[in-house]
Amino acid sequence: MNTRSILVLGFVGAFILLSACCMEASAETDIGFKGIGPRIGYVDPEGSLDGTVEFGVAFEFGEFVRRLHWDGSVSFWSTGQDWHYNNHNYDWSLRDFVLRSGVNYYFLEGAWIPYAGGGLGLHFYSWDYSGAPYYNNTSDTEFGFYIDGGVEHAFSEKWKGQLQIQFDFADADQTALLFNLIYRLK
Repeated sequence: MNTRSILVLGFVGAFILLSACCMEASAETDIGFKGIGPRIGYVDPEGSLDGTVEFGVAFEFGEFVRRLHWDGSVSFWSTGQDWHYNNHNYDWSLRDFVLRSGVNYYFLEGAWIPYAGGGLGLHFYSWDYSGAPYYNNTSDTEFGFYIDGGVEHAFSEKWKGQLQIQFDFADADQTALLFNLIYRLK
């Protein structure tokens, strides 16, 4: 079994264990599948990479204790560079598919709620390089962590929006300005 498979199995196992523990704790807390919605934003990866659009799905899993919310997301972004040198065209690209889970502390209650927090992410990277006559594709899986902060506003009883800034620390560090639109299931 390769390192990537071990990491993926470890992450999935930890998620299942955490979910089982939360089901036990749900009698005292308000944990469960509470909301889902689209996620879109602008991500700026480290280095000389161009910024790009990030899109995905945001999840809400409830509160561990009052004001300490559990959330998650699945996101994707891709960026690259093209250049011409010595009558040859070269293309380099990086893609990141990431699963995130973390907690946020809500500082106030009201119409506009500021929050901050962080969590863990599992990044599935894929790099492509092509330049006649060469082509190379490499992939890697990396654990990372992130910190975020933002403001949440309820548009109605069922819909709320979150505007946040997020800093991911992984193999390709990244800064993102994101908007989540959450439909509350309960």
